[in-house]
Formats: sequence, structure tokens, C-alpha cells
Amino acid sequence: MKTGIDARSSRSARKSREARSPVVLTCELRLGSGAWRRASLLDLSSDGFRLAWLPGCNVGGELWVRLPGLEARQAAIRWCDREAIGCQFVRPLHAAVVDFLSRATVRPKA
Repeated sequence: MKTGIDARSSRSARKSREARSPVVLTCELRLGSGAWRRASLLDLSSDGFRLAWLPGCNVGGELWVRLPGLEARQAAIRWCDREAIGCQFVRPLHAAVVDFLSRATVRPKA
């Protein structure tokens, strides 16, 4: 079940964006002015990332994310479903940062 946006348009929007690298990272998130909490980051690109399901998120909401070794970065929640949420960075990451984080992580088994 999708929250806030049409499932078909969400899927096509996801496909048109830059390919994301599969990763398994623990990051820290803050929704609004709430407390920082840990979350599992599942994939990453310069433009955004996908997280394991996160309670209390709403499409269009903003959050802050701290990736390992980086300062906190602002992102917007673009889609949610029962299994995950997709976010877009306000300022994209440099491709070299994405490459470094992708190689420094344990890859999910295919």
C-alpha cells in the first residue's frame, strides 16, 4: 500500500532516476526536530537513498541523515511503502563519495 502518491507514478519516477548502488549501512536519522535514531540504509546514489521502513514518515516530509564519516545532510521523503522509504538529498552527494561508501560496505547477497 502506497502512502501519499500513486504507486504507478512512483515506480516510473524511481526508474528514471540515477541507478542506486546496493549497500548495507547503518546511518542516523532525525525526522523534524525529533531525536536522532539509527536506521538501515539499503541503497545509495548521488541524488538519494532507500531506507528500511521507518515509522512516522510522510511523503513530502524532511529529514536529516548522517552517513558514516559525513556531516548531516538534509533530504526529503519522496515515497513510502510497507517495506521502505525513498529519499532525495537536498544537495546531491559527489559521485566519489557514493563510490567510496558503496565499496566500504558489506554488499547484500544476490
